[in-house]
Amino acid sequence: MSAPSKNTPKTMEELQKCFRLKKKADAEALIKSDYVRECFRKYKNRCMSSGSVQKVLPDWKVVDEYLQDKLATRRVRRGKTLEECITEECYYQPYELLPHVSLFVVTVTDFLKSSKGKQFDVSLQKYSRQDAEFDRTMRVMSLLGFLVKQDRGEIMI
Repeated sequence: MSAPSKNTPKTMEELQKCFRLKKKADAEALIKSDYVRECFRKYKNRCMSSGSVQKVLPDWKVVDEYLQDKLATRRVRRGKTLEECITEECYYQPYELLPHVSLFVVTVTDFLKSSKGKQFDVSLQKYSRQDAEFDRTMRVMSLLGFLVKQDRGEIMI
C-alpha cells in the first residue's frame, strides 16, 4: 500500500490552503468531484489493493522529473499522449509505484486545466509557466496523499 509523505494535508482546511481555495466547501467539492474520485479509484485499485506495494509516495520532484523524461521520449513525439505512454508503462510495471502516481498526477492535472476543474486550480500567475506546473504537481501530490490517508481512515471528513 502506498503511504503519503509527511507533508500531506491532514485536514480539509490544510487541503484548502494547499490548493489556495477560498472556502472549505471548495476543497470538499474537489475531492468529491466525479473526475477526482474516478482517478483515485483507478489508483487505489492498482496500488492500494495489492499488499505488494509498500512504498512511500514519491516526492513531487521525482514525479515531475519522471513526467519530463516521458515527454522527451520518442513515443510521445510519435503521436501518443503522455497519458497513453504512462498507462502503457503502468501495464508493464504493475508493482512500480512511480508510473501509477504519475498517471494520477497527469489525469488530475488535465482535469484542473479543463473547464470543469479550473475553479480548483488557483495557480501562481505571477510566476513562470514552468513554476506554475511545478506548483500544480505539488498540489496534486498533496491531494493524492490526502486521499490515501482518507481511504485508510486517518482523516475523517
